Amino acid sequence: MKRSRELRPLSSEHHQALLVAFQVKKGLEGHPEAAGAPRDLPGLLSLARRFERQVFAPHAEAEEALLSPHLSDLDRGRLAAEHVALKGMVEQAGSEASGPRRAALASFAELLERHVRWEERELFPWAEAHLDAAELARIGTELEKRLVLAGQGSRGGPR
Repeated sequence: MKRSRELRPLSSEHHQALLVAFQVKKGLEGHPEAAGAPRDLPGLLSLARRFERQVFAPHAEAEEALLSPHLSDLDRGRLAAEHVALKGMVEQAGSEASGPRRAALASFAELLERHVRWEERELFPWAEAHLDAAELARIGTELEKRLVLAGQGSRGGPR
């Protein structure tokens, strides 16, 4: 999807999120084409934890700080609830035995994909259509500071 320059840092991380969701799903299935993902539960958990810590946590914080104030109560609530649920699924996967760990990782991958698709197909187009140019520019500048510039030295990809 075409995305405004201001929201591209978020969309770029969404691409990473979809890759992680794909890797976790395929890894859990033991699929031979898992885009380089581990196929064992400890490896998949490690992948999910790194993604959550290095990419997702700062991403969610930026969305909630910069976009939430402009959203309807319903969308603001969904955004925050899904962010909390995704973090909780990774935590749950780390504290469970093999069967529940597998289920928690599968739930994480499914929700991560749905969440990203919702933001890209509904939330971001709404923001681009309803926020004025000055506010989008302010959001874009702040996203650059929080996600792009901060990430160049302190965050790597989820590998």
